[in-house]
Amino acid sequence: MQDWHAFARAARDYFPLILLGLLALVLLAAWVVFELFRNAASQGELKRLRRKVDELEAARAYSYRASSAIMADAPQEVVLTPRWVRRGAAATTSDGGCLLIVDAVTPGRRAASITVRVDGWPGVRHDVRTGHPFEVSGNLGTYTLELEGVNTLEARVGVTLRNRHVQEGG
Repeated sequence: MQDWHAFARAARDYFPLILLGLLALVLLAAWVVFELFRNAASQGELKRLRRKVDELEAARAYSYRASSAIMADAPQEVVLTPRWVRRGAAATTSDGGCLLIVDAVTPGRRAASITVRVDGWPGVRHDVRTGHPFEVSGNLGTYTLELEGVNTLEARVGVTLRNRHVQEGG
C-alpha cells in the first residue's frame, strides 16, 4: 500500500511534466501518421512517373530504331536503348551477347574509348565518334554501336542487333 501512495504523490508532484511528456508523444505519433500518408502519396506519384519514363523509353527506342537503321532491308532490334553510361561503368545488351565498358570520354572530339566484349570473348578497345556507327559481329548477328553524345563524365550509347538468321535468309 505504501508503494501506491508514493506513486500517487510523485504523479501529483510531477503532473505538468508528465502531461508535457504525453503531449510530446501524441505529437510524435501524429507526425509519424502524417509522414506515412505523405509517403504513400509520393509512392503513387513515383509509380506514375516510372510508368511515364517507361513509355518515353519505349517511344525513344522506336524512334532510335527508325533513325539509326544502317541497312534498310535488314530489320534491326534495339538491344540496348540509348542511355548515359559513366566513364568506367559498363552496360549489357538485353540479349546478353554484348558488353560495353566506357573507358574514356573526350568531349572536345565528341568521341569515347569503349571496350566491346561480344559473346564472352575478351574485349577489344575501340575509339568511337559521335554519329559514326560501329559494327561488331557475334554469334547472334551484327551489333551496331552508336555513340549519340558525350559529356565530361558520360557517353550516351545505344546498340541494335541485325539477327544473323534474318541476314542469311534475305
